[in-house]
Amino acid sequence: MDTKDLQKWQREKAKELFDYSHTLLEAAKKLSDHHLAEVEWGMKNALDSAKSAAKNDLEKLKSLQEEAVKEAAKRAATYQKKVKSVLKDLGEGAADETEKHLEKVRSSLVGWLEDAENKMPAHADKLSKVVHEMSTTGQNMFKEGRRIVNEVADAAEKNIDEMVNKSPRSKKKD
Repeated sequence: MDTKDLQKWQREKAKELFDYSHTLLEAAKKLSDHHLAEVEWGMKNALDSAKSAAKNDLEKLKSLQEEAVKEAAKRAATYQKKVKSVLKDLGEGAADETEKHLEKVRSSLVGWLEDAENKMPAHADKLSKVVHEMSTTGQNMFKEGRRIVNEVADAAEKNIDEMVNKSPRSKKKD
């Protein structure tokens, strides 16, 4: 790799890191906006509860607490969906970038082998084919691994949702 290629590669890497830092910043902003809304809601709820307690209105305090529990469950479910969406976007972006880099490495390796094939003694083409097949297999394994990770994440989310949906029902029966 000559100096110009190295500089070009370094500029590409710097741009990718800069873009990824902006992606992470956007993700943090989305989550912090939700956290701020949660803090504001919690403060309002605490103020209403304090006012009811100060007036010694226990019935209203009890109803406020029940409403707060219901609202908190709804907000937690919304937050879970937002976090999942943000993390999924980040994960897919990172996997896409990794896949792109793996393809570049694979094509560079294949190019190098084709160039070296002319300089190597007999049977170099067999070595070239083996390396080419190994790199292709590695790339396919990465794609399959990515698919499996996504399936496992979806299954875990489904199990969590089922567990969350079952727990309020079991409390009502008690």
